[in-house]
Amino acid sequence: MTAALELTTSGASAEWEESYEELAFTAFALGTQADDPELAKLAQEIHGVLADWEHIERDRRQLRGLAIAARAHVRVADAALDLALSKIAETVLAETGGSRDHDLYRRFFPEPHERVIALGLDAELPIAAAAMAQLDEGESVSDALKAHTTTLRQCLMLGNQSLGARADAYAGLGRLEARVEAWLETAECVLRNVHGDLTSLGDARGLSYRWTASFFAR
Repeated sequence: MTAALELTTSGASAEWEESYEELAFTAFALGTQADDPELAKLAQEIHGVLADWEHIERDRRQLRGLAIAARAHVRVADAALDLALSKIAETVLAETGGSRDHDLYRRFFPEPHERVIALGLDAELPIAAAAMAQLDEGESVSDALKAHTTTLRQCLMLGNQSLGARADAYAGLGRLEARVEAWLETAECVLRNVHGDLTSLGDARGLSYRWTASFFAR
């Protein structure tokens, strides 16, 4: 997933950009002699591969936005849940005289609430859900604690939604990575085949290899 993340969130894949530029260079070079049917045919083949790149690049930009949005939503949801749990902890401690060994505190926080708040959203949600179950018991908790019910429920919903969106975004990144790898393989093969065809054509026309080399960026 790392390669896909780099490609879709930072555009750092040099191979992706360089392969496009190499193909585009050859396509433009061939286009300078569009009246040559054999060269025009090779140019058309390359333009088809470049069109595929454009489609993938369009999806890359869209997925980049979705991935960034997903990360942002998770960050905000995590912060909101941290605040809600800290407020619940303050209320519990006020009712237990500050005792963390009290049964009420243990019911909400099986470990110190600071450690819970320091967890990532994925690990924090199950503990928050257990706290929600305690609040939903009704008569077994005070009105002061019940006052946190709506906020915590909203935080749980926001947290689960943001994690679901992140999972979807990362799944999209995985699919994109497969498309990128397939395109890179195709681009390499097409460029190699065109090079071979131009070399053979140049030989048949009695042209030096400099003619063939002029159609390639390197």
